[in-house]
Amino acid sequence: MEEKNLPKREEKIWKVVTRAAFLEELKKLSFLAAPMVAVTVSQYLMQVVSMIMVGHLGQLSISSLSIATSFTNVTGFSPLSA
Repeated sequence: MEEKNLPKREEKIWKVVTRAAFLEELKKLSFLAAPMVAVTVSQYLMQVVSMIMVGHLGQLSISSLSIATSFTNVTGFSPLSA
């Protein structure tokens, strides 16, 4: 066989990641992700708190709130987050 027809071997470069480098990257990523986590948790807690408050009023009220929350998620929060 001719050598020029054979596919060339790709050299694999292995990088050693130290613990300090890993923690530094994790710190940078955490600073970027923290606002997104805070928004997601606050949106969830807003729904939970309103369910708890209305839950004391009765079964009809909590079922109405459940429908309103679903409607708000579809029409309000989903287009804003997409």
